[in-house]
Amino acid sequence: MNSNQPISPVTSQQTPMRWVTWFRRISIFVLIAASVFVGMLQIQAPKSVGIDAPADQFSAERALEKLKVIAKNPHPIESASHAEVRDYLISELRLLGYQPEIQKATVSSHATETYDLSGNIENIVTRIPGTDSSKALMIAAHYDSVPEGPGAGDDGAGIAAMLETVRAIQAGQPLKNDLILLMTDGEEMGMLGAKAFIQDHPWVQDVGLVLNFEARGNKGPVFMFETSEQNGWIIQEFMKAAQQPIAYSLIYNVYKLMPNDTDLTIFKQGGLPGMNFAFGMGLDAYHSPTDTPENLDRSSLQHHGEYMLSLSRHFGQLDLNEVRQEDRIYFNVFGWHMVSYPQSWAIGFIALGALLFVLTLWHGFRQHRLTVRGMMGGILIPIGSLGFVYGVIPLLWRFIPSNVSSERYTDILTKSHISVYYLIGLLAITALITIGLYRWLSRYVRTENVWASILFLWLLFGVAAAFLLPGGSYLMFWPFVFSLIGINISFRCREERWTWLAALFAVPGLVLITPIFYLVYTMMTLDMAGALMTVVALVSTLIYPVFSKRLSTRKYS
Repeated sequence: MNSNQPISPVTSQQTPMRWVTWFRRISIFVLIAASVFVGMLQIQAPKSVGIDAPADQFSAERALEKLKVIAKNPHPIESASHAEVRDYLISELRLLGYQPEIQKATVSSHATETYDLSGNIENIVTRIPGTDSSKALMIAAHYDSVPEGPGAGDDGAGIAAMLETVRAIQAGQPLKNDLILLMTDGEEMGMLGAKAFIQDHPWVQDVGLVLNFEARGNKGPVFMFETSEQNGWIIQEFMKAAQQPIAYSLIYNVYKLMPNDTDLTIFKQGGLPGMNFAFGMGLDAYHSPTDTPENLDRSSLQHHGEYMLSLSRHFGQLDLNEVRQEDRIYFNVFGWHMVSYPQSWAIGFIALGALLFVLTLWHGFRQHRLTVRGMMGGILIPIGSLGFVYGVIPLLWRFIPSNVSSERYTDILTKSHISVYYLIGLLAITALITIGLYRWLSRYVRTENVWASILFLWLLFGVAAAFLLPGGSYLMFWPFVFSLIGINISFRCREERWTWLAALFAVPGLVLITPIFYLVYTMMTLDMAGALMTVVALVSTLIYPVFSKRLSTRKYS
């Protein structure tokens, strides 16, 4: 071989170009992974505080000492263990210098027309006078458990947090408003204690705001998942006061459509405004023998208490005579940082989005990067991928319960260390389906046409959300707007050199949707595999150009 032979120009150029291509692909993958990671930063509870914490702070370890007594045994309504817990709580309140009262009543839940639950309840009610009360702030949690478990999470954590909270309040500055502590009874039988309080207790008329604490599991961060109607003022003050707030108006809107009830349901029916808090991970411990103090996540108990203490101190100093304002859209954006704006803005925002989309089409046609024919064909790609995923995933999931025992299937649904492997498998299948369809179908339609069609689909979803589910409209609007920016910039870029823009401007959508996806997965389980993977397919449309098979523009529309 002649060493003086010149190197082929093609060979000399291919190596650096190949490295550039690989670098670009790795960068896009890192960007997507980082976006998901940032989204997951929202789903975290604060670290627990030790027993030697300052007296005016909440300590999960101090509260845990109380919880070990409260949740030593199952204590359903009217049982001997229930009476022991009642007496213990009364003695603890008296040790703090308070004079608790017992409200006794016989209440029926009226669960259905043919099925009634009733019982003799004993609510524990305590009133701590304020220095200049407008209306009273009420903290509520239930102290009964189900017969199957000791109820450390549901709802011993709320009761233990209440005892530690009032101890910390006592060690600090006094509140202006009266503080009512309501430890309801018979919640597991159909909110019996809450009904008795609303129907018969004379202090109902004095309550300006209720903070209710619940659980559906034994770990995870505490979410403010429900409010009363006209929550605008409450949300704004909540965001000012809570140290580690986690709340999504979408969750509240969806919760209203579900048949689930807590004591706050009864309080709201009685005309009391309020907020509902709960942790909901560790579903396998819910209403089970494993719901013990030893198995309870200390961080969850700390989060309960930090909400309870910070909000009590904040609302305890405010005028609670008029707390109703227009509903707001609210959500976390980075960690514990939240954004909110009036719900009425949702329609205005989506109208602005429609205008921006029209301007984007004009820009694309002017730059000769969009065609009507291409967009009409392009809309079939996202619709086809969503439909295919929604059809295939449920069919595949049906094989699981058909081939395992009912006990094993329950473990798959409720035990996160098991279900996560099935989740990864479903995500992999969904990725194969969507990427395969994108690569195959993109040979026939120019990438920009498909991208524009995808954004039109997001606009339609945004319109539907603004009118039907306004609390969740932000999940459609903000990803749509940022991706509009990306496609407009791409029109000014050299063709086939701009795919990274799709990933870059999909970051806000990935950050916003990731925690919602994870919450639905953990709280609703993989029984909703079809809907969950369809959401994944929808989100993947935002980064469609990354996966498309880009050919010369002469070969397709």
